[in-house]
Amino acid sequence: MKVVKVNLLKNSYSIYIKQNLFDGIASNIKKHNPGNFAVIITSRRVFALYKKNIEKSFANFACNIIVLPDGERAKAKASLFRVLQGVIKADTLNRKIFIVCLGGGTVGDVGGFAASIYKRGIPYFQVPTTLLSQIDASIGGKTAIDLKQAKNILGAFYQPRAVFIDPNFLNTLEEKQIIEGVAEAIKYAVIKNGAFFNFLSANSREIISLKTTSVLKVIDTCVDIKAKIVEADEKEKMGIRTMLNFGHTFAHALEAASKYKKVSHGQAVSLGMLYAAYLSNKLGLCNMNELCQIRDLLKKFGLPVKCKYDPKAIYKAMSYDKKNISGKFRLVLLREIGRVKVVDGISENLIAKTIKEFSAFI
Repeated sequence: MKVVKVNLLKNSYSIYIKQNLFDGIASNIKKHNPGNFAVIITSRRVFALYKKNIEKSFANFACNIIVLPDGERAKAKASLFRVLQGVIKADTLNRKIFIVCLGGGTVGDVGGFAASIYKRGIPYFQVPTTLLSQIDASIGGKTAIDLKQAKNILGAFYQPRAVFIDPNFLNTLEEKQIIEGVAEAIKYAVIKNGAFFNFLSANSREIISLKTTSVLKVIDTCVDIKAKIVEADEKEKMGIRTMLNFGHTFAHALEAASKYKKVSHGQAVSLGMLYAAYLSNKLGLCNMNELCQIRDLLKKFGLPVKCKYDPKAIYKAMSYDKKNISGKFRLVLLREIGRVKVVDGISENLIAKTIKEFSAFI
């Protein structure tokens, strides 16, 4: 088992990575002494696939299960209050409640947010089941729900008690879900590790087909990178953690503009990185070759490189972004593969022009 420690001033925790880890999940959770009653939050698809496994793994553990809709619909206000009502119902005098988030990034986001606000904070655990959540969403303590105007607009920094990553969950994913997770892996390579970028390019078929050594390399590398960044800047106050947002300001706007239905998070991140790289080139921060390398790697994995959505709707959604300061945009921009820069004070006109020009350029 690989164990990655996230060392924080308060609330340090470990990330455990091992095949078949879910089989002993209840005993592993008990070692952290979170309480005596688990509220397990999962999605319809995960519950349908793993109902018997969940029941077996938690057979000797007092628990309730709350099943949420699949995908971004799980991060609606209705789902949050459904979780909170379930927690309140389970919370009796003799019970010490904690939450287990078993699913993709949306389940982890809403479950972690519920944990952060119930009684001003109760323990929760992340058990991510998608590649995207295993390498990114389950780590770092960012929790949130969406409103129709903007993605992740209501949220809190709230660290899990532990994260348990079992790569075997990936075997039940469709190929397109694996590919969407790769979008985040490419992001990590672009912002921090040029050698990893080359690895992704050279091993695309093995990663998509879930060859064990290649997939573990992807998980291990991304987890290591994110853990170190979160340690250095837990709540994004120093500008270090901000680099994890490369492409995401544009991506979140794309998701909101499509009403969280027509474009998935992985697809939006793919396009968002190209928007950011295009803007970086316009500002003279990187050369055109860097942009083309990213585009070509995205295409190699079958990720989208052309945007079909209304530029005005995208720009309007971007205006709600949490990272905007005094009417100016704050974005992570590309210097070269493996190195990015946080840039403040980008004008509204330049952002609007970039969005408008992007589709024609690509």
